[in-house]
Amino acid sequence: MNETDTAGPIVSVGLPVFNGETYLEVAIKSVQAQTFEDFELVICDNASTDRTAEICNDYAARDRRIRYFRNPQNLGAAPNYNLAFSHARGRYFKWLAHDDRITRSYLDKTVRVLDERTDAVLCNAVVGYIDSNGAPIGLYNSGLALADSPSAAARFGWMVLRSHSCVDFFGLIRREALQNSLLHGSFHGADRALLAQLAIRGRLIQLPAPLVEMREHPNRYTRSQARSADRAAWHDASKRGKISFPTWRLYAEYLKMVRRERMLPNERARCFAILARWWAYNWNVARAGVDVLAVVAPGVPGAAERLKTRLFGAAPGHLIADRKQ
Repeated sequence: MNETDTAGPIVSVGLPVFNGETYLEVAIKSVQAQTFEDFELVICDNASTDRTAEICNDYAARDRRIRYFRNPQNLGAAPNYNLAFSHARGRYFKWLAHDDRITRSYLDKTVRVLDERTDAVLCNAVVGYIDSNGAPIGLYNSGLALADSPSAAARFGWMVLRSHSCVDFFGLIRREALQNSLLHGSFHGADRALLAQLAIRGRLIQLPAPLVEMREHPNRYTRSQARSADRAAWHDASKRGKISFPTWRLYAEYLKMVRRERMLPNERARCFAILARWWAYNWNVARAGVDVLAVVAPGVPGAAERLKTRLFGAAPGHLIADRKQ
């Protein structure tokens, strides 16, 4: 780990990684190439066993803006993501997956928005998907612009009732909005829960230009972890072998945040009404049933997702599946 200044930068980019040697350098270079230069790159290595440590140490030695931390053992994805935030010092924070990359103007444009829009807590852009070789696949608009509303309940409703890929979890976020938040919870769907909480706390802004490039490949978490127990262990190594009910956990987190977050009484009542409708949206009742069945048949979640895709098409943002149809 290289020495750092006591004064923090404006932006912290947190890059959690485990065995990321294939794409890691591309991600690092995309941050180094930013036109906005007042940033730090915080890399948290989850005890990788490939060349990840060698790559990170090399870049950290040559660029003082890069801070490298290595865990003595693999903690699971969620604790590692949260460690990246705990090490960060910037006014704004962004997670960057080790297999993704951002265009040169991403930080410049998103920082400008959050500087000007003090009522906003997150800014992201339309996503350009790339394949394992970096070739463009297509664009994905999450519809985040619909969450730029003065109403906390309207923003919350957009996040929890609409079907969307949670790409905006990787947006640029105001640090104070992440304080005392869920951060990356240790369950499948935790990214959706954090986005809902942030939506209650402030407006969410979307830039129309594709400034983010997310990589679709067979080893992505959503592709390689189909069993409920495997997903739980991927999120948090301490949960290996434990029973997981992610849909029920997600709903419980929604209830808690609606009860506890600061908002006007009428807005809170609207949020509770939204949650009463939640079960009728996006296959949530079926997902809750699959959680229960997975206790005795661990392969049910993956089989259910494959059947849904075969019958009704891929979920929003899964462009490889769309292209193969």
